[in-house]
Amino acid sequence: MTNMIGLTVRLSAVEMRLCEHVTKVRIKTNTSNKVSDKKISKDEELQLELEGYGAEVAFCRLFNVFPDMSTHSRSSETDIGDAFLPCGRAVDVKATKYPNGKLLAPLWKKDEIDLYALMVGQYPEYTFRGFMSKDELRREERIGSLGHGPTYIAFQNELKELSELQNESRFNTRAADCYLQPASNQ
Repeated sequence: MTNMIGLTVRLSAVEMRLCEHVTKVRIKTNTSNKVSDKKISKDEELQLELEGYGAEVAFCRLFNVFPDMSTHSRSSETDIGDAFLPCGRAVDVKATKYPNGKLLAPLWKKDEIDLYALMVGQYPEYTFRGFMSKDELRREERIGSLGHGPTYIAFQNELKELSELQNESRFNTRAADCYLQPASNQ
C-alpha cells in the first residue's frame, strides 16, 4: 500500500470549474435557507468555501473516490461526511492554508463521520497530511483554543496513514479494504 502522507494534488481546470460551481450554488442555497455560517476566519466566504471544497476534491482524487457534489443545505446534525472510502468509512476533510496548521474539529459539531483528514495548501493545490479517527480526535484532553473558543486540536505529527489505523482497536476495518486503487501521484 502506498504511503499517501506528503502527496500533493493540483486540481485540473475541470476540477476547478466543478469547485467554483458547487461552491457558488452551496452558498446561494445556504443563504436562501438562512443557514448560519460558523466559520471563524475573517477571509471572504466564497474564498473560504472554495478552499474547503477544493481540498475535498483534491482528497477524493488522491484516494480515488467521488467527491460530494450535492448542494443542499446541511446543518451540523445532518453532516454525514465529505467523502466515503470503499470500506464505508465516512471522512471529514479539513483544510488549512498554514504549512504547519493543525487538524481542528469544533466541539459543537454533531457528525456521523469515522475519520478526519487534513489537507494543507491553497486553492488549487493541496498536500495530504494524514488521518485521525473520530474517537482519537474528539477526546477531552485534545480540547484547546487558538483564540476563537474551544476546539479539538491535533498536530500534523500525530496524523497517520490509513494503513496505520488498522492497528487501532477502535478502527476494526482492514485498511486494505478502504482502497479501490490509490490514484497515482499527481
